[in-house]
Amino acid sequence: MLQKANCQPFALHKRISACVNDFAPLPAVAMRIMDMVADPDTVAVDLESVLQGDVSLVTAVLKLANSAFYGLRRQVISLRHALILLGKTEVQSLVLSQVMFQAFKVPEGRQKALMTGVWRHSLECALATECVAEQCGAGGSVYFLGGMLHDIGKLVIVQKFLKEIEDLEHYGRLVESSGLDVELELLGYGHHELGSQLLYRWMFPPQLVKMVLDHHSYDAIAGCELSSQILILGNLLSRWVLVNRAEDGAEEQEAVLLALLLRCGAETKLISDEKVLDIMKDRFTQRLEERAELLDMLQM
Repeated sequence: MLQKANCQPFALHKRISACVNDFAPLPAVAMRIMDMVADPDTVAVDLESVLQGDVSLVTAVLKLANSAFYGLRRQVISLRHALILLGKTEVQSLVLSQVMFQAFKVPEGRQKALMTGVWRHSLECALATECVAEQCGAGGSVYFLGGMLHDIGKLVIVQKFLKEIEDLEHYGRLVESSGLDVELELLGYGHHELGSQLLYRWMFPPQLVKMVLDHHSYDAIAGCELSSQILILGNLLSRWVLVNRAEDGAEEQEAVLLALLLRCGAETKLISDEKVLDIMKDRFTQRLEERAELLDMLQM
């Protein structure tokens, strides 16, 4: 946790308020891609016209299109073919990951280990949130994006306040008991607030900003918008499934997450019973296996 003795409340508050403004605006190409993916009329040739000037992005797109998941007999060498094959959501994910790496300039050592743990969970959460949305009949790339970005405030804290941190090891674990309480007590802000402020500065859609702000609203989930409810459930689902697949000794954590997931699911009426939850679990587990190469490519 933060070393309280080393933090003057007013000075710390000023630093926290200013830290979001330290981040440069999103690159123009990223903003264009976000807008285009949100537009249902966007086609591959439109994305090609924006991406073709960025060699690193073209390389990443072609690498993913030629990954084992797609199992093609012939190599994909055309950017347009790759874009058609991948679809808008995965292209957007690649672009956004590149933006994150540039924005946070991940160093080596403990700071990188913490950020890597956060980002890995965020990608898993993106897949889980997408699965919940599909089960609920909701569509759109906002759900995958919401999962990717829901914990971006943690990356801000790790980058900007590491010198004051004694213990944020829970950031790299599946269960983060009382972690938000520590942030609120010692920083005066939670990562959900910092994350939503950064996305607002980066001019992400208001719906996405609200989803990130609400993603810990377990007790008030019934009053949240549907998109926020789906992200909350996706976050819990990803944590529960990964704890379930972890080594022995996580039974208590698994039980706590399952109870919270079922309660939130019942309050929103999005998970009517354990049978529906089992469908989501199986779909998410399959998605993890299918998208393993994508997750590796998007890693910090």
